[in-house]
Amino acid sequence: MNNKAGDNAQTNQSNWYAKLHPIGTAQQTTKPKRLLNLSIFFRIWLAVALVLIICGLVVFTQLFGYVKPTAQQVIEDTLLDTSKFLAANLQLPLSSGQLYDDAYQAKLDTAFISAPATHKTIKTKYKNKSHSSFRVYVTDDKGVVIYDSLPAPDNDEGQNYSRWNDVYLTLNGQYGARSTTRDYGQRDNTIMYVAQPIKSETGELIGVVSVGKPVASVLPYLDKTRERMFITALLISIAALILAGLVAWWLKQSITLVTQYTSALAEDTKKPYFYLGHELNSLTDTIESMKHQLENRAYVTDYVHTLTHELKSPLTAIRASSELLEDEELDKDDRQMLIQTIGEQSIKMQQLIDRLLLLAKIEQPTFKLNRQLTSLLPILHSLTKDNTAKLQQQHLPPITIYIDDKCLTETTPLSPEILASTSVFADQFWLVQVLQNVLDNAIYFAENTVVIYLHSTARTVTIDIFNDGKLLPDYAVDKAFDRYFSLSHQSQPTHHLTSHSANYSTTDASNKNSVPRFESNPPNASHSTIKKGTGLGLTLVKQVIEHHGGQVAINNVIENNDNRVAIHQLSGVMVSITLPLAKK
Repeated sequence: MNNKAGDNAQTNQSNWYAKLHPIGTAQQTTKPKRLLNLSIFFRIWLAVALVLIICGLVVFTQLFGYVKPTAQQVIEDTLLDTSKFLAANLQLPLSSGQLYDDAYQAKLDTAFISAPATHKTIKTKYKNKSHSSFRVYVTDDKGVVIYDSLPAPDNDEGQNYSRWNDVYLTLNGQYGARSTTRDYGQRDNTIMYVAQPIKSETGELIGVVSVGKPVASVLPYLDKTRERMFITALLISIAALILAGLVAWWLKQSITLVTQYTSALAEDTKKPYFYLGHELNSLTDTIESMKHQLENRAYVTDYVHTLTHELKSPLTAIRASSELLEDEELDKDDRQMLIQTIGEQSIKMQQLIDRLLLLAKIEQPTFKLNRQLTSLLPILHSLTKDNTAKLQQQHLPPITIYIDDKCLTETTPLSPEILASTSVFADQFWLVQVLQNVLDNAIYFAENTVVIYLHSTARTVTIDIFNDGKLLPDYAVDKAFDRYFSLSHQSQPTHHLTSHSANYSTTDASNKNSVPRFESNPPNASHSTIKKGTGLGLTLVKQVIEHHGGQVAINNVIENNDNRVAIHQLSGVMVSITLPLAKK
């Protein structure tokens, strides 16, 4: 135990979360200060929302910061390819002087009409684009502009561009490119230029062609992409928040079920199962295990107290009888009576121990029945035959079995329909114990008749065991199945058996059968002694039947109140056992 406590302490020390929630310390006795009493549902949802917001800001900041430079790189690559193409095509016109011709330049202008690249702000439409956004100008080997695609008054033909980076670097045999910003107050009002040399057939540099394109021309595409990304991210975030809310709600409901299950442990509530909650199932398993351990400890304490109390009387009787037997002056009859008393009390002690063991076994939380398809009629026929000696001892006729007022004997052929309507899935051992106990009580208290009735419905079959003994008091009927409830009775002739009937709810008559019975107090006409049952018999009957999914009841039958032929004119006590029929 010390090692285990040390391990738990070490675990708690290594777990930072356990340090915040100490177990078994004095800190639990003080009420913690609650600044915000938020439910777990809201805390989980808020945590997910904060994570989404932070991640969204980081992702969008990085993504949008990466998209614009990438777009500029794409523009530069496009300008490079275009300038190479134009340099190859303008080699012959520039060498031959055709490029200086106004007619030829007019043909070039037709490719850049409508809205060529300029420093002026132009709102480019995203769809149905019908113009070129390029600006193309050609310079000679001195850097003087020969051709400019811009219309007047922005046309710079004749101007010296030899100092612009694109032309200057190209004339010096380097990669020529520049970016020019015309208006710093405008958004992305920058024009990128890439130049390529125009060489003659002999490889001599004769000119430079520069192609420019405003960065603003790609803004509609970037804005559309940014808008779509934002909407997509927003929808994903909303879906994630809804999903997080559902998960938080599921966790909250699961914890509520665990709380309700823990609160209702005393009511033998079925343990909840969570299909997607391994930790919650582990928690309920631990609570269930703790419950079983506490219940088993309570069973042991309860049964030890009961057994100790119930064994006092037979032990006292045995001890007194044994002391009296030591008297040599006792006559033969008295000695025989004392020997008989010792035997009866010994049997009572054995039966008490057997009943307590049976009841303790069936009331264990881990108790399981060994069910199999069982037909009731063969069992009842066997029980009626086995009880023939008891019936003769009580001067009673054989027990008759009826199915819906149709009398059945051992020779009556049983059709498959009758067998099917009286078959159940049951543990045959425990079912025989129940039926034998009820029959023992019926035989013990009957005056002239014991009758068994069977009747079935679409889903259940009911066994009614009737005896024409004295009626039970109303309070005894209500408490008949309570544990340790018992009425004492005195063994007397039949016409003084009012108190006999009052003890029906807890006693049985058989003490000769080797199989342990629930309540067995045989009559002894040789002397009148107060006998008291243990109060466990019908409790055990009820436990067994309820484990089978059935019900048991005990009722008084008044003369002429029952329409069944065999008992129509009789009054007595009837025990009704209802069991579910076996499903096909």
